[in-house]
Amino acid sequence: MAETYQLYDFMHYPNMAFKMSAIQPFTWSGALTKEQRHSHHHQHQHPQCCTAKWFLTKVWFIFGATNLIYQTFGMFIYLLAPQSAHMYTAANMEPEYQIALVAQISETGGIMGLTLVAACKMFIMFWHGKRIAKLLEELQEIFPREHVQHEPNALYRVQYFAKTSGNLMKRTTIFFIFAFCFYNSLPILEIMYEHFSADQHIMYRYQSNTWYPWQTKENSKTWWNFTFAYLCQLQSSLTGVSFIMAGEFMLCFFITQMQMHFDYLGNALMSLNAASAQANEELKILIVYHIKLLRFSKEINIIFNISFLVNFITSSVAICLMAFSMVMISMSHTFKYSVGLLSFLVFNFFICYNGSEFTTSSDELMPSAFYNNWYDGDICYRRMILFFMMRSCESNVLRAYKFATVSMPTFMAILKLSYQLFTFVRAVG
Repeated sequence: MAETYQLYDFMHYPNMAFKMSAIQPFTWSGALTKEQRHSHHHQHQHPQCCTAKWFLTKVWFIFGATNLIYQTFGMFIYLLAPQSAHMYTAANMEPEYQIALVAQISETGGIMGLTLVAACKMFIMFWHGKRIAKLLEELQEIFPREHVQHEPNALYRVQYFAKTSGNLMKRTTIFFIFAFCFYNSLPILEIMYEHFSADQHIMYRYQSNTWYPWQTKENSKTWWNFTFAYLCQLQSSLTGVSFIMAGEFMLCFFITQMQMHFDYLGNALMSLNAASAQANEELKILIVYHIKLLRFSKEINIIFNISFLVNFITSSVAICLMAFSMVMISMSHTFKYSVGLLSFLVFNFFICYNGSEFTTSSDELMPSAFYNNWYDGDICYRRMILFFMMRSCESNVLRAYKFATVSMPTFMAILKLSYQLFTFVRAVG
């Protein structure tokens, strides 16, 4: 017997990302899995234990979110610190200071881009939390039931879309976990190398150039300062990666659902017999279905459009800065910032790929309606399907707040702009 899917089966990776960031995943009617039901039963049996766990999780999230936001400000303060200010004043006098200034801005600004993107996705998840929950409820209402999925010649391809989106999110999860481990292991490996090298002095460099309140000129290169700073950045990077994954996977979830429903609508139009007695009523149902999908598309745009804009602007600059740090500073920086550069490329490709898939799936509706045997229908049927085709002529696209479409051509435009900025910064440096 074929496998039966529920809406929460598509939420496996988004929920995993939410749990990594220590926040409760979104819930809706029909979302309770066997594990969640067991968890709810456990809460009734051991309320004090669950209350303590909830409190600790809340504290951990607040610490992580605060740490992530501070990370951005801390890097900006570092650039304005006295040692950096000295380079600003000397930049016009000595070429080596000018090079050092550009290098410092590049390596600090690149990591700052990642924290900005993560903070933006965290903000979006909370600011639009009610919209997301409502949209999940409405998607639950139209999700194909078990008997629909197992009908002969079923028009819904639930299994196909579940496995396709699951594989995409699985590969992305593997990459981000690898990037997190690689990035945070580099300071330890660098200390080990300096410790075992006779001609090396231990510098105690942690993940990014960030100022912390306990730092002074005397203790900035001590073991205890390195430990505190390293742990703070380890935790903030975990929170940042979790929210980047959560934002990306929620987008993928919504796009997959829209693809599945657009695909069903196209199949239903192709199989609709205009000569049958129930053709008009069946077409009316499909038109109402299409109107609902268009409203969902608008909601998805409202939820994510600011996030798209921040992603594209930040990525264009950060890719350039990280590429400069890799090429112009040192070999250690090449290893360090290669993972950041790849992270920007991966999550921008992820966004633009989903945007293109969304547009492609919606564009298939007009040909499906046109190749229906509408010529066998009555005048009312023909009029309805004509209006449907007119409405389907305009492509459904995701937009970065009305400035750019979310598509693969936009991804290529980001890479082109980043390369242009890189050549400019390299010429200045």
